[in-house]
Amino acid sequence: MVINIRSYDPIRYGRMEVEKISNNLSDVYFLPPDHSIKKAGFDPSKTHIHRAKLLEINCQDRSLAIFPIKTYGYRDDFLQPKYRKIKRIILEDEWIIYPDMIDSAPTTADDILEILENLPQAFTKDYAFGLGLAKPYRFIIDAVEKLTNCTEIAITDKNETGLAQNEKCFYISKKDFHDARRSMNNIGNLAQVAVRTVRGTTAYNILANRIGVDTVEPKVGRHPYRKLFTKITQGKEGLSKDEQLVILQTLSTHVFELAEDKPEKLVKLRGDIELVTLEKLIHEFDKMLGKNLIEPKWQKFFNENSFILNMAFGYPAIKIRDQASVGGRKLSGEGEKITDFLVKNSLTNNTAVFEIKTPQTPLLNRKPIRNGVYTPSSNLSGSVNQILDQKYQFQRQVTQIKENSRLYNLESYSVHCCLVIGKMPESDDQQKSFELFRGNSKDVEIVTFDELLEKLRQLVQFLRNAEQEKVG
Repeated sequence: MVINIRSYDPIRYGRMEVEKISNNLSDVYFLPPDHSIKKAGFDPSKTHIHRAKLLEINCQDRSLAIFPIKTYGYRDDFLQPKYRKIKRIILEDEWIIYPDMIDSAPTTADDILEILENLPQAFTKDYAFGLGLAKPYRFIIDAVEKLTNCTEIAITDKNETGLAQNEKCFYISKKDFHDARRSMNNIGNLAQVAVRTVRGTTAYNILANRIGVDTVEPKVGRHPYRKLFTKITQGKEGLSKDEQLVILQTLSTHVFELAEDKPEKLVKLRGDIELVTLEKLIHEFDKMLGKNLIEPKWQKFFNENSFILNMAFGYPAIKIRDQASVGGRKLSGEGEKITDFLVKNSLTNNTAVFEIKTPQTPLLNRKPIRNGVYTPSSNLSGSVNQILDQKYQFQRQVTQIKENSRLYNLESYSVHCCLVIGKMPESDDQQKSFELFRGNSKDVEIVTFDELLEKLRQLVQFLRNAEQEKVG
Protein backbone atom coordinates (compact mmCIF):
# COMPACT_ATOMS: atom_id res chain seq x y z
CA MET A 1 0.00 0.00 0.00
CA VAL A 2 1.50 3.34 -1.14
CA ILE A 3 0.57 6.55 0.68
CA ASN A 4 1.67 9.99 -0.56
CA ILE A 5 3.40 12.17 2.05
CA ARG A 6 3.29 15.93 1.90
CA SER A 7 6.40 18.10 2.04
CA TYR A 8 6.82 21.74 2.91
CA ASP A 9 7.17 22.59 -0.78
CA PRO A 10 6.84 19.49 -3.02
CA ILE A 11 7.35 21.47 -6.26
CA ARG A 12 10.66 22.80 -5.06
CA TYR A 13 11.96 20.01 -2.83
CA GLY A 14 10.13 16.85 -3.93
CA ARG A 15 8.04 14.56 -1.77
CA MET A 16 8.09 11.34 0.22
CA GLU A 17 6.17 8.17 -0.43
CA VAL A 18 5.45 5.50 2.18
CA GLU A 19 5.05 1.86 1.22
CA LYS A 20 3.69 -0.37 3.97
CA ILE A 21 5.30 -3.79 3.57
CA SER A 22 3.62 -5.43 6.55
CA ASN A 23 2.00 -4.44 9.81
CA ASN A 24 5.44 -4.03 11.38
CA LEU A 25 7.44 -2.73 8.41
CA SER A 26 7.24 0.41 6.28
CA ASP A 27 9.60 1.76 3.61
CA VAL A 28 9.84 5.45 2.82
CA TYR A 29 11.01 6.73 -0.60
CA PHE A 30 12.10 10.09 -1.96
CA LEU A 31 10.48 11.31 -5.17
CA PRO A 32 12.57 14.17 -6.59
CA PRO A 33 10.93 17.35 -7.94
CA ASP A 34 10.50 17.79 -11.68
CA HIS A 35 13.25 20.41 -12.01
CA SER A 36 15.80 17.98 -10.51
CA ILE A 37 14.59 15.20 -12.80
CA LYS A 38 15.09 17.46 -15.82
CA LYS A 39 18.55 18.59 -14.70
CA ALA A 40 19.56 14.95 -14.35
CA GLY A 41 18.38 14.28 -17.92
CA PHE A 42 15.50 11.99 -16.87
CA ASP A 43 11.94 11.94 -18.20
CA PRO A 44 9.71 14.00 -15.82
CA SER A 45 6.69 11.90 -16.78
CA LYS A 46 8.41 8.87 -15.26
CA THR A 47 9.32 10.36 -11.89
CA HIS A 48 8.11 7.33 -9.99
CA ILE A 49 10.74 4.99 -11.46
CA HIS A 50 13.47 7.32 -10.18
CA ARG A 51 12.38 7.22 -6.57
CA ALA A 52 15.11 6.39 -4.02
CA LYS A 53 14.71 4.63 -0.71
CA LEU A 54 15.19 6.88 2.34
CA LEU A 55 13.95 4.95 5.37
CA GLU A 56 13.05 1.49 6.57
CA ILE A 57 10.97 1.45 9.76
CA ASN A 58 10.82 -1.85 11.63
CA CYS A 59 8.41 -1.89 14.54
CA GLN A 60 9.21 -5.42 15.60
CA ASP A 61 12.92 -4.66 16.05
CA ARG A 62 12.23 -1.09 17.11
CA SER A 63 14.79 0.12 14.59
CA LEU A 64 15.04 2.78 11.93
CA ALA A 65 17.37 2.35 8.93
CA ILE A 66 18.37 5.51 7.08
CA PHE A 67 19.60 5.30 3.48
CA PRO A 68 21.46 8.59 2.88
CA ILE A 69 21.29 9.74 -0.76
CA LYS A 70 22.32 12.72 -2.86
CA THR A 71 19.35 14.76 -3.99
CA TYR A 72 20.85 17.39 -6.30
CA GLY A 73 19.79 16.85 -9.92
CA TYR A 74 22.73 18.70 -11.43
CA ARG A 75 25.24 16.17 -10.04
CA ASP A 76 26.36 13.01 -11.80
CA ASP A 77 25.69 11.02 -8.61
CA PHE A 78 22.06 12.13 -8.36
CA LEU A 79 20.03 9.72 -6.16
CA GLN A 80 23.16 7.66 -5.45
CA PRO A 81 24.38 6.88 -1.90
CA LYS A 82 25.72 9.93 -0.12
CA TYR A 83 28.83 8.22 1.24
CA ARG A 84 31.61 6.28 -0.42
CA LYS A 85 31.16 2.98 1.47
CA ILE A 86 28.39 3.41 4.04
CA LYS A 87 24.99 2.70 2.47
CA ARG A 88 22.78 2.81 5.55
CA ILE A 89 22.74 3.94 9.17
CA ILE A 90 20.65 1.97 11.65
CA LEU A 91 19.24 3.53 14.83
CA GLU A 92 18.08 1.01 17.39
CA ASP A 93 15.91 0.80 20.54
CA GLU A 94 14.71 3.99 22.21
CA TRP A 95 16.20 6.17 19.48
CA ILE A 96 12.83 6.06 17.75
CA ILE A 97 10.46 8.55 19.35
CA TYR A 98 7.14 7.15 18.21
CA PRO A 99 4.86 5.74 20.89
CA ASP A 100 2.57 3.75 18.59
CA MET A 101 5.38 1.91 16.76
CA ILE A 102 5.03 -1.16 18.97
CA ASP A 103 1.63 -1.94 17.45
CA SER A 104 1.91 -0.85 13.81
CA ALA A 105 4.29 0.74 11.34
CA PRO A 106 3.60 4.41 10.57
CA THR A 107 1.69 5.38 7.45
CA THR A 108 0.72 9.04 7.83
CA ALA A 109 2.54 12.24 6.98
CA ASP A 110 2.58 13.40 10.56
CA ASP A 111 4.02 10.08 11.73
CA ILE A 112 6.96 10.23 9.31
CA LEU A 113 7.64 13.91 9.92
CA GLU A 114 7.49 13.33 13.68
CA ILE A 115 10.07 10.54 13.38
CA LEU A 116 12.36 12.79 11.35
CA GLU A 117 11.94 15.68 13.78
CA ASN A 118 12.93 13.43 16.67
CA LEU A 119 16.11 12.12 15.06
CA PRO A 120 19.26 12.78 17.14
CA GLN A 121 20.77 16.25 16.79
CA ALA A 122 23.65 15.04 14.64
CA PHE A 123 21.30 13.97 11.82
CA THR A 124 19.82 15.82 8.87
CA LYS A 125 16.08 15.89 9.43
CA ASP A 126 14.91 17.28 6.09
CA TYR A 127 14.32 14.46 3.59
CA ALA A 128 14.87 16.86 0.67
CA PHE A 129 18.58 16.90 1.62
CA GLY A 130 18.98 13.14 1.57
CA LEU A 131 19.09 12.54 5.34
CA GLY A 132 22.21 11.01 6.94
CA LEU A 133 24.58 12.83 9.29
CA ALA A 134 24.68 16.61 9.22
CA LYS A 135 27.81 18.02 7.59
CA PRO A 136 29.68 18.93 10.82
CA TYR A 137 29.47 15.27 11.88
CA ARG A 138 30.42 13.72 8.53
CA PHE A 139 33.82 12.95 10.07
CA ILE A 140 32.23 10.05 11.97
CA ILE A 141 31.36 8.44 8.64
CA ASP A 142 34.81 9.24 7.27
CA ALA A 143 36.47 7.58 10.25
CA VAL A 144 34.48 4.35 9.84
CA GLU A 145 35.19 4.28 6.10
CA LYS A 146 38.91 4.74 6.69
CA LEU A 147 39.07 2.13 9.44
CA THR A 148 36.88 -0.55 7.84
CA ASN A 149 35.18 -1.81 4.68
CA CYS A 150 31.76 -1.78 6.36
CA THR A 151 28.69 -0.79 4.37
CA GLU A 152 26.47 0.09 7.33
CA ILE A 153 26.67 1.67 10.77
CA ALA A 154 24.47 0.71 13.70
CA ILE A 155 24.13 3.14 16.61
CA THR A 156 22.95 1.09 19.56
CA ASP A 157 23.09 0.23 23.23
CA LYS A 158 23.17 -3.49 22.51
CA ASN A 159 26.79 -3.65 21.38
CA GLU A 160 30.02 -1.87 22.19
CA THR A 161 31.81 0.11 19.49
CA GLY A 162 33.50 -2.21 16.99
CA LEU A 163 33.08 -4.51 14.02
CA ALA A 164 30.16 -6.92 13.79
CA GLN A 165 30.98 -10.58 13.20
CA ASN A 166 29.98 -10.32 9.54
CA GLU A 167 32.39 -7.36 9.18
CA LYS A 168 29.76 -5.53 7.13
CA CYS A 169 28.34 -3.51 10.02
CA PHE A 170 30.19 -1.20 12.38
CA TYR A 171 28.61 -0.75 15.81
CA ILE A 172 28.88 2.62 17.55
CA SER A 173 27.64 2.69 21.11
CA LYS A 174 25.23 5.48 21.89
CA LYS A 175 27.68 6.86 24.46
CA ASP A 176 30.59 6.96 21.99
CA PHE A 177 28.36 8.59 19.39
CA HIS A 178 27.30 11.30 21.83
CA ASP A 179 30.89 11.81 22.99
CA ALA A 180 32.07 12.25 19.38
CA ARG A 181 29.23 14.66 18.64
CA ARG A 182 29.91 16.75 21.75
CA SER A 183 33.64 16.89 21.04
CA MET A 184 33.02 18.13 17.50
CA ASN A 185 30.51 20.66 18.81
CA ASN A 186 33.09 21.96 21.28
CA ILE A 187 35.67 22.41 18.51
CA GLY A 188 33.13 24.27 16.39
CA ASN A 189 32.12 26.47 19.32
CA LEU A 190 35.75 27.33 20.06
CA ALA A 191 36.28 28.32 16.44
CA GLN A 192 33.15 30.50 16.42
CA VAL A 193 34.15 32.19 19.68
CA ALA A 194 37.60 32.90 18.21
CA VAL A 195 36.08 34.41 15.06
CA ARG A 196 33.67 36.60 17.04
CA THR A 197 36.46 37.74 19.35
CA VAL A 198 38.76 38.71 16.50
CA ARG A 199 35.96 40.45 14.59
CA GLY A 200 34.95 42.42 17.66
CA THR A 201 38.54 43.38 18.45
CA THR A 202 39.17 44.38 14.82
CA ALA A 203 36.16 46.69 14.76
CA TYR A 204 37.15 48.19 18.11
CA ASN A 205 40.75 48.78 17.04
CA ILE A 206 39.80 50.46 13.75
CA LEU A 207 37.59 52.97 15.57
CA ALA A 208 40.02 53.32 18.49
CA ASN A 209 42.79 54.28 16.08
CA ARG A 210 40.66 57.06 14.63
CA ILE A 211 40.05 58.70 18.00
CA GLY A 212 43.51 58.11 19.46
CA VAL A 213 42.62 55.36 21.95
CA ASP A 214 44.99 52.43 22.55
CA THR A 215 44.20 49.27 20.61
CA VAL A 216 43.75 45.89 22.30
CA GLU A 217 44.63 42.28 21.58
CA PRO A 218 41.81 39.71 21.29
CA LYS A 219 41.28 37.43 24.27
CA VAL A 220 42.59 34.01 23.30
CA GLY A 221 41.33 32.03 26.28
CA ARG A 222 42.99 28.96 27.78
CA HIS A 223 42.02 26.17 25.42
CA PRO A 224 44.81 25.37 22.88
CA TYR A 225 42.27 25.01 20.04
CA ARG A 226 40.82 28.44 20.73
CA LYS A 227 44.32 29.95 20.90
CA LEU A 228 45.11 28.37 17.56
CA PHE A 229 41.86 29.48 15.91
CA THR A 230 42.37 33.02 17.19
CA LYS A 231 45.85 33.24 15.70
CA ILE A 232 44.68 31.81 12.38
CA THR A 233 41.75 34.22 12.27
CA GLN A 234 44.16 37.10 12.87
CA GLY A 235 46.40 35.86 10.09
CA LYS A 236 49.35 35.42 12.43
CA GLU A 237 52.07 32.99 11.36
CA GLY A 238 53.97 32.38 14.60
CA LEU A 239 52.66 29.34 16.46
CA SER A 240 53.68 27.93 19.81
CA LYS A 241 54.81 24.33 20.19
CA ASP A 242 51.39 23.35 21.56
CA GLU A 243 49.67 25.00 18.60
CA GLN A 244 52.01 23.32 16.16
CA LEU A 245 51.20 19.99 17.81
CA VAL A 246 47.47 20.65 17.38
CA ILE A 247 47.99 21.28 13.65
CA LEU A 248 50.08 18.12 13.23
CA GLN A 249 47.53 16.02 15.09
CA THR A 250 44.70 17.45 12.98
CA LEU A 251 46.65 16.90 9.77
CA SER A 252 47.48 13.33 10.79
CA THR A 253 43.80 12.64 11.46
CA HIS A 254 42.71 13.89 8.02
CA VAL A 255 45.67 12.86 5.87
CA PHE A 256 43.76 10.07 4.08
CA GLU A 257 40.85 12.42 3.43
CA LEU A 258 43.29 14.94 1.94
CA ALA A 259 44.89 12.26 -0.20
CA GLU A 260 41.52 11.26 -1.63
CA ASP A 261 39.75 14.59 -1.97
CA LYS A 262 42.64 17.04 -2.49
CA PRO A 263 45.70 15.05 -3.63
CA GLU A 264 47.30 18.11 -5.22
CA LYS A 265 47.03 20.00 -1.92
CA LEU A 266 48.64 17.11 -0.04
CA VAL A 267 51.49 16.92 -2.57
CA LYS A 268 52.07 20.67 -2.25
CA LEU A 269 51.93 20.43 1.54
CA ARG A 270 54.45 17.62 1.49
CA GLY A 271 56.70 19.68 -0.78
CA ASP A 272 56.41 22.68 1.52
CA ILE A 273 57.22 20.53 4.55
CA GLU A 274 60.24 19.05 2.78
CA LEU A 275 61.48 22.52 1.87
CA VAL A 276 61.03 23.81 5.41
CA THR A 277 62.72 20.70 6.79
CA LEU A 278 65.65 21.14 4.42
CA GLU A 279 66.01 24.82 5.24
CA LYS A 280 66.00 24.03 8.96
CA LEU A 281 68.60 21.33 8.36
CA ILE A 282 70.77 23.75 6.40
CA HIS A 283 70.53 26.29 9.22
CA GLU A 284 71.56 23.66 11.76
CA PHE A 285 74.40 22.42 9.53
CA ASP A 286 75.69 25.96 9.02
CA LYS A 287 75.66 26.64 12.77
CA MET A 288 77.55 23.43 13.47
CA LEU A 289 80.21 24.35 10.92
CA GLY A 290 80.94 27.47 12.93
CA LYS A 291 81.70 25.44 16.04
CA ASN A 292 84.67 23.27 16.93
CA LEU A 293 82.74 20.02 17.39
CA ILE A 294 84.25 16.60 18.00
CA GLU A 295 83.81 13.68 15.60
CA PRO A 296 81.01 11.94 17.58
CA LYS A 297 78.84 15.06 17.24
CA TRP A 298 79.14 14.92 13.45
CA GLN A 299 78.64 11.18 13.39
CA LYS A 300 75.39 11.66 15.31
CA PHE A 301 74.30 14.44 12.91
CA PHE A 302 74.82 12.27 9.82
CA ASN A 303 73.29 9.28 11.56
CA GLU A 304 70.08 11.31 11.99
CA ASN A 305 70.28 12.77 8.46
CA SER A 306 71.88 9.97 6.48
CA PHE A 307 70.22 11.06 3.22
CA ILE A 308 72.85 13.84 3.03
CA LEU A 309 75.56 11.22 2.52
CA ASN A 310 73.49 9.41 -0.11
CA MET A 311 72.99 12.68 -1.97
CA ALA A 312 76.67 13.65 -1.71
CA PHE A 313 78.11 10.39 -2.98
CA GLY A 314 75.36 9.53 -5.47
CA TYR A 315 74.98 6.12 -3.85
CA PRO A 316 71.45 4.63 -3.48
CA ALA A 317 72.37 3.46 -0.01
CA ILE A 318 70.63 1.78 2.88
CA LYS A 319 72.41 2.17 6.18
CA ILE A 320 73.21 -1.16 7.81
CA ARG A 321 74.53 0.34 11.02
CA ASP A 322 76.73 3.08 12.42
CA GLN A 323 79.99 2.36 14.29
CA ALA A 324 80.17 -0.99 12.53
CA SER A 325 82.94 -3.52 13.17
CA VAL A 326 84.70 -4.49 9.94
CA GLY A 327 87.24 -6.90 11.46
CA GLY A 328 90.98 -6.63 12.16
CA ARG A 329 90.76 -7.87 15.73
CA LYS A 330 94.04 -9.21 17.16
CA LEU A 331 94.42 -12.31 19.33
CA SER A 332 94.79 -10.02 22.33
CA GLY A 333 91.34 -8.59 21.61
CA GLU A 334 92.74 -5.23 20.56
CA GLY A 335 92.80 -3.43 17.26
CA GLU A 336 89.16 -3.83 16.21
CA LYS A 337 88.48 -1.81 13.03
CA ILE A 338 85.36 0.37 13.33
CA THR A 339 83.86 2.33 10.45
CA ASP A 340 81.53 5.26 11.15
CA PHE A 341 78.84 3.93 8.78
CA LEU A 342 78.48 0.65 6.94
CA VAL A 343 75.93 0.89 4.13
CA LYS A 344 74.91 -1.15 1.13
CA ASN A 345 73.65 -0.32 -2.33
CA SER A 346 69.87 -0.76 -2.27
CA LEU A 347 69.94 -2.24 -5.78
CA THR A 348 73.05 -4.46 -5.84
CA ASN A 349 73.78 -5.03 -2.11
CA ASN A 350 77.37 -3.89 -2.77
CA THR A 351 78.85 -2.45 0.41
CA ALA A 352 80.34 0.96 1.21
CA VAL A 353 82.18 2.28 4.24
CA PHE A 354 81.87 5.88 5.39
CA GLU A 355 84.36 7.69 7.59
CA ILE A 356 83.44 11.05 9.15
CA LYS A 357 86.08 13.48 10.42
CA THR A 358 85.53 17.15 11.36
CA PRO A 359 85.38 20.40 9.37
CA GLN A 360 88.44 21.64 11.28
CA THR A 361 90.62 18.77 10.02
CA PRO A 362 93.39 20.36 7.90
CA LEU A 363 93.52 19.05 4.36
CA LEU A 364 96.92 20.38 3.33
CA ASN A 365 100.20 21.23 4.95
CA ARG A 366 100.62 24.94 5.61
CA LYS A 367 103.75 25.48 3.53
CA PRO A 368 104.01 24.54 -0.14
CA ILE A 369 106.84 22.16 -1.09
CA ARG A 370 107.43 24.39 -4.09
CA ASN A 371 105.70 27.37 -5.62
CA GLY A 372 101.92 26.80 -5.68
CA VAL A 373 102.12 23.10 -4.77
CA TYR A 374 100.83 21.85 -1.40
CA THR A 375 101.06 18.33 -0.05
CA PRO A 376 98.20 16.57 1.73
CA SER A 377 98.25 16.83 5.49
CA SER A 378 98.97 13.80 7.62
CA ASN A 379 95.32 14.01 8.77
CA LEU A 380 94.05 13.67 5.20
CA SER A 381 96.49 10.98 4.06
CA GLY A 382 96.07 9.16 7.36
CA SER A 383 92.27 9.21 6.98
CA VAL A 384 92.57 7.83 3.47
CA ASN A 385 94.77 4.99 4.71
CA GLN A 386 92.41 4.39 7.64
CA ILE A 387 89.38 3.89 5.41
CA LEU A 388 91.37 1.77 2.96
CA ASP A 389 92.38 -0.45 5.85
CA GLN A 390 88.73 -0.76 6.88
CA LYS A 391 87.90 -1.81 3.33
CA TYR A 392 90.71 -4.36 3.35
CA GLN A 393 89.66 -5.86 6.67
CA PHE A 394 86.01 -6.00 5.63
CA GLN A 395 86.80 -7.78 2.35
CA ARG A 396 88.97 -10.32 4.18
CA GLN A 397 86.33 -11.15 6.78
CA VAL A 398 83.04 -10.40 5.03
CA THR A 399 81.94 -14.05 5.14
CA GLN A 400 82.45 -14.24 8.91
CA ILE A 401 80.81 -10.83 9.41
CA LYS A 402 77.72 -11.94 7.44
CA GLU A 403 77.48 -15.12 9.46
CA ASN A 404 77.95 -13.46 12.85
CA SER A 405 75.51 -10.62 12.14
CA ARG A 406 73.05 -12.81 10.17
CA LEU A 407 73.08 -10.23 7.38
CA TYR A 408 73.47 -12.43 4.34
CA ASN A 409 72.47 -9.89 1.69
CA LEU A 410 75.82 -8.06 1.79
CA GLU A 411 78.26 -8.15 -1.11
CA SER A 412 81.85 -6.96 -1.41
CA TYR A 413 82.19 -6.82 -5.19
CA SER A 414 83.91 -3.44 -5.02
CA VAL A 415 83.67 -1.86 -1.58
CA HIS A 416 83.07 1.87 -1.95
CA CYS A 417 85.07 4.18 0.37
CA CYS A 418 83.60 7.56 1.29
CA LEU A 419 85.42 10.16 3.40
CA VAL A 420 83.90 13.41 4.74
CA ILE A 421 86.64 15.69 5.98
CA GLY A 422 87.65 19.34 6.40
CA LYS A 423 86.64 22.46 4.47
CA MET A 424 87.59 23.49 0.99
CA PRO A 425 90.89 25.47 1.02
CA GLU A 426 90.57 29.16 0.20
CA SER A 427 93.41 29.97 -2.23
CA ASP A 428 93.46 28.84 -5.84
CA ASP A 429 96.77 27.00 -5.43
CA GLN A 430 95.50 25.14 -2.38
CA GLN A 431 92.26 24.21 -4.13
CA LYS A 432 94.25 22.98 -7.13
CA SER A 433 96.52 20.87 -4.93
CA PHE A 434 93.56 19.38 -3.06
CA GLU A 435 91.69 18.57 -6.28
CA LEU A 436 94.79 16.93 -7.75
CA PHE A 437 95.12 14.75 -4.66
CA ARG A 438 91.51 13.61 -4.37
CA GLY A 439 91.16 13.24 -8.14
CA ASN A 440 93.95 10.66 -8.04
CA SER A 441 92.61 8.90 -4.94
CA LYS A 442 90.69 6.48 -7.14
CA ASP A 443 89.68 4.14 -4.32
CA VAL A 444 88.45 6.81 -1.89
CA GLU A 445 85.84 9.47 -2.66
CA ILE A 446 86.56 12.61 -0.63
CA VAL A 447 83.97 15.33 0.07
CA THR A 448 84.38 18.36 2.31
CA PHE A 449 81.79 19.54 4.84
CA ASP A 450 81.15 22.85 3.07
CA GLU A 451 80.58 20.98 -0.20
CA LEU A 452 77.86 18.99 1.53
CA LEU A 453 76.25 22.20 2.74
CA GLU A 454 76.36 23.67 -0.77
CA LYS A 455 74.74 20.56 -2.21
CA LEU A 456 71.87 20.98 0.26
CA ARG A 457 71.44 24.63 -0.72
CA GLN A 458 71.37 23.72 -4.39
CA LEU A 459 68.73 21.09 -3.69
CA VAL A 460 66.52 23.67 -1.94
CA GLN A 461 66.95 26.09 -4.83
CA PHE A 462 66.05 23.36 -7.32
CA LEU A 463 62.88 22.49 -5.38
CA ARG A 464 61.91 26.15 -5.08
CA ASN A 465 62.37 26.70 -8.83
CA ALA A 466 60.28 23.62 -9.58
CA GLU A 467 57.53 24.90 -7.28
CA GLN A 468 57.54 28.32 -8.95
CA GLU A 469 57.29 26.71 -12.39
CA LYS A 470 54.18 24.82 -11.23
CA VAL A 471 52.60 28.02 -9.93
CA GLY A 472 53.52 29.87 -13.13
